Amino acid sequence: MDSLTSTGSTVLLSCATTALLPGIFPYVSDEIIRFANVIAVSTSFGTHFWVGSVAGLTMFRNLKRRIFGKLQSKLFPKYGALNTACSLVALTTYLHLNDISPTDSLYLTCEKWEGTMLLCCVFGNVANTLYFIPATTNLMFKIHAREIELELEDTVGGTTQLKNSDKSSEEDKQLVKKFNMNHGVSMLMSLVSMGACGAYIYFISKNLKF
Repeated sequence: MDSLTSTGSTVLLSCATTALLPGIFPYVSDEIIRFANVIAVSTSFGTHFWVGSVAGLTMFRNLKRRIFGKLQSKLFPKYGALNTACSLVALTTYLHLNDISPTDSLYLTCEKWEGTMLLCCVFGNVANTLYFIPATTNLMFKIHAREIELELEDTVGGTTQLKNSDKSSEEDKQLVKKFNMNHGVSMLMSLVSMGACGAYIYFISKNLKF
């Protein structure tokens, strides 16, 4: 519950900060706003790619599972908060550059593929940050506690021994199943967000002239 409260506060702070941007835009050139849009999307895409493809795999293959899990529990709230903030900035700047008011219908935002992709980014990041990351983390710590209680070995890589151990109860196996489901959906939300960021970058790159 504490982690959910913390991440919820982070999302609310990001939304509140983003809500102030339209008041600043009239005093900033469109070139700067375009720059902020590209930087926000690129930062989110790079963060997803680095954590999912490089840092995450490296840690998973070299750290014991419980150490890896504790490190991820510190890293992922920041990961979610950064991606949420970036996607909100990207969407807000996109709406301004296309003369779309936040109070306009969703249809106007989705009229172009670019707007649809940014909405997908926001959805994936907010869902992860508000629910799936803290929920998955809480389940992980419950699994760790049971492993320690049952004196199961902590190994590098692989999955928890709680799933197949003779010491495990049916409740333990259901706990592992619930963790796997939440973790899988969390990964899916990250893939949706990263894919949408990549698609957005592709669409705007078609208008680049060198």
